[in-house]
Amino acid sequence: MANSIKPFEVIEGNLKAEKDTGDFGGPNMWRLHVKTIRGTWQNIQWLNHYAIQALFKTSLPEYIEEKRAKYKLA
Repeated sequence: MANSIKPFEVIEGNLKAEKDTGDFGGPNMWRLHVKTIRGTWQNIQWLNHYAIQALFKTSLPEYIEEKRAKYKLA
């Protein structure tokens, strides 16, 4: 993980936000998961920070780009 983005996830009820640690799409992309009736997590959508934050009470970390492929928490 050379870009310094750390893994992070938040679970609230049947929703899970999982931080995308890759470089594609920028530093603030997340994966939205929904818990199925079988109790497993289904990946639903790849969202930016603004869009996924609207679904969670917990404040999700946001990154700013210092230089190409190096990020720090805002």
